Amino acid sequence: MRMRFSPRSALVVTAGALALSFVNLSAASAAPGVVIMENGDQFKEVRDPQGGQCYPGLGPDTAIANRTGGTILLFPDANCKTRILNPLGPGEFRPDENVGSFLALD
Repeated sequence: MRMRFSPRSALVVTAGALALSFVNLSAASAAPGVVIMENGDQFKEVRDPQGGQCYPGLGPDTAIANRTGGTILLFPDANCKTRILNPLGPGEFRPDENVGSFLALD
């Protein structure tokens, strides 16, 4: 048995699928959880960092914990531009890192 959709039904199904794809896209762009940084008397938390967005760090000698569900990349510069691969996975902690900035991957 073959199902046939009228043009109007096909349009409604397509619009619904498109709307759901945008919902899933926005939900997948944040790494749920928190990134915690501490450097001397400075303390900073970033909750649910957005994928692809650069966040400022606290510089050299920073303790950093990734308590999100995704991986973050650590950069020594302030704007995530240094060509260096320094990943910090979900649940990982480093007590002494140069964190000029970080980028959430997912």
